Amino acid sequence: MFKIALLDDYQDFCLSLEYLLSDTFDVQSFTDTNIFLKKVESERYDLVLIDFSIISIPEQGIHNGCNLIEYIKERLKEPPLLILFTGWISRNALEEGKKICPMADGFLAKDS
Repeated sequence: MFKIALLDDYQDFCLSLEYLLSDTFDVQSFTDTNIFLKKVESERYDLVLIDFSIISIPEQGIHNGCNLIEYIKERLKEPPLLILFTGWISRNALEEGKKICPMADGFLAKDS
């Protein structure tokens, strides 16, 4: 089964997405960046969805979702597909995501 990890500091959003996707995919959602990072480093995921606004880990240089994507890509030999999502960019301005986080494999707007 296709395995997805989701990180968002808003638990209701995590639970909603987990509910919507869990019939078809193995979905694990996280609100804590440290726990999420340990799981991503120890388990194999096919797709990882990361919110731009996350709980930071300053000692590792992680202050937002873009920093976290860069950190994962540098540490994992075969990183999963890494998608950045945010409520700060509308679906009409997703091209701006490439400027904000060129390391991300894709972008999603929460309003889409």
